Amino acid sequence: MALITLSEAQLAFGHVPLLDRAQFALESQERVGLIGRNGAGKSTLLKILAGLERLDDGTLQLQQGLRVAYVAQEPSLDADASIFDSVKTGLAPVLDLIHRYTHGEGDLDALQARIEAQDGWNWEQRVNETVHRLRLDPGALVGTLSGGTRKRVALAQALVTRPDVLFLDEPTNHLDLDAIEWLEGLLLDFRGSGV
Repeated sequence: MALITLSEAQLAFGHVPLLDRAQFALESQERVGLIGRNGAGKSTLLKILAGLERLDDGTLQLQQGLRVAYVAQEPSLDADASIFDSVKTGLAPVLDLIHRYTHGEGDLDALQARIEAQDGWNWEQRVNETVHRLRLDPGALVGTLSGGTRKRVALAQALVTRPDVLFLDEPTNHLDLDAIEWLEGLLLDFRGSGV
């Protein structure tokens, strides 16, 4: 069974159809590259598959429990935040569960089960490992970083969630040749699916 299936997808901006009965399926550990001219809808399609934008018509089905992460073409990061804190925001949902648990808000047994299912108690270790793996300085401020390093921070923010599917929009933007080769190696080691 496919991890993600898009059927009869339709999307238009004004009178211009961007997707016209499009079909797509992504299998486990499959890698897909979207190639097309500027304005063809590659970024929009990625956002739809990641659940960030909606179709005018058609069906998007994701396998139950599927974890997806999306890295934008131009990542939006807080310039005043440290790299550690920026990467940590990738875990905001589980950190919210931990906050609710530690403050006694709601069903503590259910909260604990959800936290444990996401390996939430080890969030700090996950952030540190991801920052180290991507060769980032955890204390550096985002506002002082080059475009390529900012892209790596956004990638770390996505990878810390341990996604099953990783969506990368223009992943080599702002990267030099060495960084592109590094990214290629990272993606070869990635165990999930990717677009």
